[in-house]
Amino acid sequence: MKNRTRTMGLWLGLNLFAWSNGVVAVAQETPKTPTKTGVAGHDKHEAAIRESVAAFVKAYNAHDAKAVAELFLSEAQVVNEDDSTIQGRANIESLFAGVFEESPQSKIEVSIESIRFIGTALAIETGSTTTSSPVEPPERGRYSVLHVLRDGKWSMGLVRDMPTEPTHREHLQSLAWLVGDWIDESREGVVKTSCRWADNNSFLLQEITVRQAGRDTMKVTQRIGWDPLTKRFKSWMFDAEGGYGESTWTATETGWLIKATSVRADGSTASATNHIEPTGLDRYVFRSVDRVVGNEVLQPVEVHVVRQPPQPK
Repeated sequence: MKNRTRTMGLWLGLNLFAWSNGVVAVAQETPKTPTKTGVAGHDKHEAAIRESVAAFVKAYNAHDAKAVAELFLSEAQVVNEDDSTIQGRANIESLFAGVFEESPQSKIEVSIESIRFIGTALAIETGSTTTSSPVEPPERGRYSVLHVLRDGKWSMGLVRDMPTEPTHREHLQSLAWLVGDWIDESREGVVKTSCRWADNNSFLLQEITVRQAGRDTMKVTQRIGWDPLTKRFKSWMFDAEGGYGESTWTATETGWLIKATSVRADGSTASATNHIEPTGLDRYVFRSVDRVVGNEVLQPVEVHVVRQPPQPK
């Protein structure tokens, strides 16, 4: 029974990514606490991102595809409205070279709507563009950009075209960095999380597997979406044994605060308060406190998680 309580604590404490006292090792080093603005020297970092946007406009209007591509990370992605994806700096350079060849007189204007910092090394920019040329009517669009601070420089990691009318997908852009495969591995076991877009990109769908002693000990499905009634993110969880739960999400200066409640298959309840702090495009810190399963109070959990590299084909 003790083992089962620990496993349920994993699901609750993890909520989003499924941790437990006995499954995931607690990090030995606590990250430095960010400043009140979330990123030290907030104004300086925002100015650097705006300079990067200005450099993009300048390179675009000069039809310099190489200069445009240099503003991206080497592994960056560009995703259009129908979810076609271009990945890698060389492919992005080819993409813009094709755009410039097709419209040799095109110019672009960019209007930044907001820049929001998440953790200490990520920022989400949203805005609109107007592309024009002497022979074509102006074309307007909306976009989001995930900027990544790496080696002291802000670069574009993920650029996504968005519909001109706000949708649930637009709200979810602030969580789009979760898409992909993630892993935490320790002597006690392995937690793997796969996150994908679902249902016309109105939800993020996560499949979570906990593996111990060479076998899968828990499987959890979680759906994350925008609640138009409460104007906040919510998530709904279901485990393979019949348990279920839900959570509400609140953006903080360093990431996300998640209040989670659940009902186990035996009818008992559990709750936890979770914190997620991205520390880069490919890693985040997960903390869970106030963890209660039935009548048992569990210890806080802190875990460092990394993105899993693609499997060789």
